[in-house]
Amino acid sequence: MTSGIDEIRRFAESSLGELPEVIGLLAKCDEAAAVEQFNENIALYLGRDNIPKKVAALAAMAVAAANGPKESAVLHYKLARRFGADPLEVVDALRAAKMALMSSTLSAVSDLVGPGDVMDDEAARVLEEFEKKVGPAPARVRDLARFSKHLLKEHLRERGELIFNPRKLEQKYAILIAFAVSVSIRDRECEEIYRKAFLRNGGREEEYKDAMMIARFVTGNRAFVNGIDILRSACRPSTG
Repeated sequence: MTSGIDEIRRFAESSLGELPEVIGLLAKCDEAAAVEQFNENIALYLGRDNIPKKVAALAAMAVAAANGPKESAVLHYKLARRFGADPLEVVDALRAAKMALMSSTLSAVSDLVGPGDVMDDEAARVLEEFEKKVGPAPARVRDLARFSKHLLKEHLRERGELIFNPRKLEQKYAILIAFAVSVSIRDRECEEIYRKAFLRNGGREEEYKDAMMIARFVTGNRAFVNGIDILRSACRPSTG
């Protein structure tokens, strides 16, 4: 390898423990592509400095777990542990990802609610209590109250348990991870809900911007992670 890749290798081994395989493989085919990949990793992921490194890795792990492939989630999990994440914080991050995914399915409710579906008194009371705590309910939650009071209560229970009652992770970071997953699955309503909740719980704009960049990097990087066997074949040294 060239000296440029050697410098990247030394930096990666000192900070990450090893050179990511994708970068090593790209270097065999095209050094410029390897350098670009490494620079993007720093610019969009591990070089972000507004949130702790372990939270950045947990967010990346959660986005990968929500979207696949599992190899990417495992890689970011190992980084999170290297940066000091507790096992319970890992579980909290996965719980936040689960909630964001489940919330995204509620977008179907608005299409299913008809003119004759009326919110009953119990659903109205549940919704009123929710709005006293967090402010006006999102449109999909109001539609959910008309669609099924049982599903409404279950959704609010899950929301409180999976995101707003983390076992170990700081609450605002559990919300931030749900935000990052919502960005990655393009659930714009939940994205805005979690962004506002994050700010209400002490988060800052610079932090959620970092989470957006991480979601962007991990989402785009699926092309390389899913194509790792292709790179192994295409970029192996010539034997001719």
